[in-house]
Amino acid sequence: MSDARELQAIREIAHAFLVAEQPGDVQQFALDRVTPLLGATFSLVMQLGDDGELLRPVAQHEWPAPYRQWIGALRVRVGDGPSGVAVAERRLVEIVDLFESPGLEMWHEVARELGFRSILAAPLETADGPIGAVAFYFADATRVTDEQRALVRLVADQLAGATDKSRRAEALRRANAALAEANAELEGQARQWQSAQRARDASESLVVDALLALTDADDVRAPDARLQAVHALAVAAREYVEATQPSFGLQEADVDPREALQQAVAYWRGRAPMVPVLVDEPTVILPIMRADAAMLQRTLQLVLGLGVAGAATEGGQVRAGIRLGRGFLAVQVAWDGRAMFEEAAPGPGRAPLGILRVSPEALRWDASDSYAEARRPVTAVDLPLARALVTRQGGDLRLDASGGASAIRELLLVFPVEAELD
Repeated sequence: MSDARELQAIREIAHAFLVAEQPGDVQQFALDRVTPLLGATFSLVMQLGDDGELLRPVAQHEWPAPYRQWIGALRVRVGDGPSGVAVAERRLVEIVDLFESPGLEMWHEVARELGFRSILAAPLETADGPIGAVAFYFADATRVTDEQRALVRLVADQLAGATDKSRRAEALRRANAALAEANAELEGQARQWQSAQRARDASESLVVDALLALTDADDVRAPDARLQAVHALAVAAREYVEATQPSFGLQEADVDPREALQQAVAYWRGRAPMVPVLVDEPTVILPIMRADAAMLQRTLQLVLGLGVAGAATEGGQVRAGIRLGRGFLAVQVAWDGRAMFEEAAPGPGRAPLGILRVSPEALRWDASDSYAEARRPVTAVDLPLARALVTRQGGDLRLDASGGASAIRELLLVFPVEAELD
């Protein structure tokens, strides 16, 4: 499987996700495009029922003709077989040779009838948990490559996203119908919900736009370089979805903000040593914060990463520091170098969004770029992800756009703390 063909498949699936009205449209399109790329004989998407115990088929590609009329009656229990295990354990399940794998003897007869020997199954997951599985069946014993596994994971994420998008849209339609009879309190709740939905949709559009840009035929970078960017984007997009779910939880502990900043700085000094990162040491004793240490660490890495990518120019540098005010603690990240942001363009027939996004041009790199390592880990989702994470911690991400998006060279994270200045 060539990188170019994989990129084209990813681009087409991303476009289908953007325009499809129903999740089944994306599911069928993805199976029809990806199954031949993997060299699989046939494939199947299964959806988890409301009981959370049984999987039922919702889309198939080249299912053996003699058994196609009965496929609707097929049910797989969660925990049984490769697809059931993929859902139960929320992981990719790869069976190279079913007839040589202990514990799968009950599937031998089915495999002989349908004509397959190998299976690759991946769960379809949302932030609320697994909702189904996609499985690819191979006639011969087959060991897939790391690139093929990555493609299957990305396709599984897109299929799960399409289903989740449809469910949220249906929930929104039901909420709108109920508004006609709702009281003022319900109307207020619906407005808040719709505002959050619009924010998710805007970020979702950023992800799809970024995927389309990375897989555009006009991009002159090598396919492997663009695939790395696609995979980094997929990871950040999943983090954003999780961080914006109501069920997202915090594990609060006492955290030293100075140590957290130093760890984030050390990460980028090791990752991109060609970009100087200077730290302004605080002149006062900083209070201990109550925060989720891992989440705070990730937030600081994201914001510093945007500064590092901006400073990835000749003579560029990043300056980071912490200052203490009455009732708040602020982490400042500033850089000398290029602009990192632009105002997001409105969609067709829509009013301007009025939100900032990371400029695609600021993220471009290729193998010959001496600053490639400073830009490679940074994605189009890093700004909204950082904002979502800091909001979860009761803080705020601030930037001054009064001079226009291109003038921004500083980000400020503000957290509430219990501290008194002398």
